[in-house]
Amino acid sequence: MKNSFLFFLLVLNQSFAQWEFKVNKEENEINAIGQVKFSVYTPDTILLNLSKSRRLGIDFAIEGRYFEALKKYYVLFEISERKIKVLSSISEKGKLRILKLKDLVRREEYEIQDFLKILKRGSECVLTINSGSQVIQGINKLSGSAKAINSVLKGNYP
Repeated sequence: MKNSFLFFLLVLNQSFAQWEFKVNKEENEINAIGQVKFSVYTPDTILLNLSKSRRLGIDFAIEGRYFEALKKYYVLFEISERKIKVLSSISEKGKLRILKLKDLVRREEYEIQDFLKILKRGSECVLTINSGSQVIQGINKLSGSAKAINSVLKGNYP
């Protein structure tokens, strides 16, 4: 009984390893991609995408069909005891590029590099997105995020 419970926990943990590292030679960029899971069915997949390229440098975006160009979104990351709000972003079709964030508890502002340090240290991230007409909330188990993010930050371009 104890062995089967341990096996179940191991399988469950593996199913939430939601971060991966990819090299995109066509775009000359490297990516760390984390998928956000929802407790209810949503017709869209929301991804956290950290990329590094010669053209853009470091770029952090939330991607999914949910996002429309020129629309305003309220985005909140809950990591450990922190509630971090997106202060500045650019909305495009299928993507919300994040530029600056603010910790609502500590009242500190973060650039992307500083936010990534917090993200890597957390065990899970609850993501809430409000478009004005719809609110969605999902979770990302951050297992594997540190390795994928570090690979992008330290990696060389293809």
